[in-house]
Amino acid sequence: MSTDTNEFISDLDGGVLAEKLSRGISNVAAGVVDYHKEGEITLKLKIKQIGATHQINISHEITTIVPTLNGKVTEKNITETPMHVGKGGRVTLFPENQGQLFTKKGAIETNQQEQ
Repeated sequence: MSTDTNEFISDLDGGVLAEKLSRGISNVAAGVVDYHKEGEITLKLKIKQIGATHQINISHEITTIVPTLNGKVTEKNITETPMHVGKGGRVTLFPENQGQLFTKKGAIETNQQEQ
């Protein structure tokens, strides 16, 4: 199963990235129509593993270039979100399998054998 793109974008930065992208699209589109000049939106993702886990840290950068009457306005915003990598590389906010947290008696599972 591959990553759900809509869910992925909505999870980045707790949903704030999707709002920034939406606002950026509107601002650039309005500038393009108002001033008859080209605008630009760039979404850049950098992915790094967190330690030796199945977690990754995603750095997301949105750059908008909005045309104006006498030039352009450029804005760059960079934030990060830790996420989990599941089967087949599926990226999700929460792990697909959280494992056994408690024993049958209700104690916390420690993965250590009792002595």
